[in-house]
Amino acid sequence: MAGGKARSKRSFDRFTKQVKYIGTAFRMSNLPVFKQLGKRVLDAENTNLTYMPIYENIELPTGAAAPNSIIEHFIREASHHVILNRCPCRSELGCQDFDPNFGCTFLGEAARDVDPEVGRHVSMDEALEHLNQAREVGLISVLGNFKGDAIMLGVKDHHRLMTICHCCPCCCITNKMYLGSRDTRDALEKLEGLKIEVDEEKCTGCKKCVKACIFKQIEVVDKTAVIGDECKGCGRCAMACPEDAIRISIEDPSYIDRCISRISNRVDVGA
Repeated sequence: MAGGKARSKRSFDRFTKQVKYIGTAFRMSNLPVFKQLGKRVLDAENTNLTYMPIYENIELPTGAAAPNSIIEHFIREASHHVILNRCPCRSELGCQDFDPNFGCTFLGEAARDVDPEVGRHVSMDEALEHLNQAREVGLISVLGNFKGDAIMLGVKDHHRLMTICHCCPCCCITNKMYLGSRDTRDALEKLEGLKIEVDEEKCTGCKKCVKACIFKQIEVVDKTAVIGDECKGCGRCAMACPEDAIRISIEDPSYIDRCISRISNRVDVGA
């Protein structure tokens, strides 16, 4: 057992009502006077998250598995698995496009302390099936460690609690990260070796990718989409492009091992 007193459902529900203010919290991270206070939840030094794109046409090295295999690896390695009974973001913001009761997944010893009324404690196979369901309905998963989630759940050791958020484009707190300081924005790290490029001959400048990018990293210049340096690699732009003009590729055959190594250095999901 990880130890510590987790939040009760009542306490959890009160805490998650603050989700609606996340945009303000990100803006405040730009102000020196609020930086120390913000570290309690938006602590860039103790946050490292990475999107795993589910774009079906992603180009991979010969014989390499798709990015979701990284999440599957951690689910199989984890000593404990919990699926929240609801998504704090979707439920608090009244999501109209995705099920607000489709909850986040948490892994590791610290997850043992999650109140059963807040999240159901499940088997490895159930956690894997939940991941498959997320992919099937179009939710894009982001994983890593986030101190704010440990505070939300009332567990002490955030280094032994892995977050797997199954994110919609409309409600997830990551769609407000562009408002934060550079340190805060950099806590969301692109998958190793991933590239997103625009085919200028196919692009019509329709701006559907601009609307799809929750990080505000795409603009149309001279009728062609241009992707910014702070692209986080979620792949939503490619999924939205009607002309198949956006190419997502990974050329490094060791990208899975590199990503697993980086995340494992930040959070331990074993016993």
